[in-house]
Amino acid sequence: MGEYMDKINQYKKNAMIITFIILAIGVFMVYDASYIWSEFKYGDRFYYLKRQMIFALIGIILFFIGKKISLSFLKKHINLLLLISFLMLGMVLIPHVGLIRGGSSSWLGVGPISIQPSELFKISLILYFAKFLSTHYKDTMKIKSFILPIFLCIFGIFLIMLQPDFGTSMVILSAIIIMMFTSRLKIRYFVIAFFILLLFIGILIILAPYRAERITSFIDPFKDPLGSGFQMIQSLFSVSPGGFIGLGIDQSIQKYFYLPEPQTDFIFAIIVEEFGLLGGTIILVLYALLFYECFQIIRYSKDEFNAYFSLGILSLFLVQVLINLGVVVSILPVTGITLPLISYGGSSLCVLLFSLGLMLHKENS
Repeated sequence: MGEYMDKINQYKKNAMIITFIILAIGVFMVYDASYIWSEFKYGDRFYYLKRQMIFALIGIILFFIGKKISLSFLKKHINLLLLISFLMLGMVLIPHVGLIRGGSSSWLGVGPISIQPSELFKISLILYFAKFLSTHYKDTMKIKSFILPIFLCIFGIFLIMLQPDFGTSMVILSAIIIMMFTSRLKIRYFVIAFFILLLFIGILIILAPYRAERITSFIDPFKDPLGSGFQMIQSLFSVSPGGFIGLGIDQSIQKYFYLPEPQTDFIFAIIVEEFGLLGGTIILVLYALLFYECFQIIRYSKDEFNAYFSLGILSLFLVQVLINLGVVVSILPVTGITLPLISYGGSSLCVLLFSLGLMLHKENS
């Protein structure tokens, strides 16, 4: 038993080290990608860097708090956490209560302090599904056993879509589907769900013309190079000239008002532009190593609830990385999904670090 504990704790230690390495790279790249925009918009080239350092510090504190919290404690109070997250998702839709940024009412806060309730909903829903799957695994062959969990998931996603935030909805739904795939549910239900999802996405595109514009700009960004296709074109212009070793540190051209807000969704494009294929590969290798260590934690976990929760957090992380990188290289349409641990942001970074802390809590012999 002691040997098992030593092994799983080593995987957790490795994952923690890799997490902080990626985080450190992210803080540096936020400054590198943003100081031009920062000085232009706020008269302070360190504006985004200072805020990101504060977010990172808070996130690190939450990470170590998460390491101290017992998942069994959260398991007992998951219904309360889920209720709070639903209430907060509803509050952002109330006029003059939810904060509107970038055309989306996704934040609650006062002054400079704000949070995204959808980030709390992510972790609450993952905890709920982890509890459900760990306690009702034998019954998961029947689709009717999933009626309540699926309803809660769809209701939460519906509230997020009203903000509107299509990208976050897809990330959450993808992670839940991955978790459900480990149940005893038959494949035919996933096939049916896939076609229902395609129909649902089609309806959303019809109802919101800007989503149709994103699809057409994805197919042919040069059809509207100064409008809907602008970001995607500028991202490709960032990635293409990098070569193997890139243009060099602080030598990006696109961050000079060509690529809008380069410290957020398209920060990987700046990384590849300045550090080339080599720099981009290093980032991908670090992510791959982190996924490997986390997968080993799931593989060797003796507690089913811990394993399902870890799978859910890893799925959220993996889907977000894949979507962001897919957008940067024009494999996917623009979604607004940031690159985990690297892109500028507060709520997503802090909640992710807290979630990783919960996953990496130390096992006692």
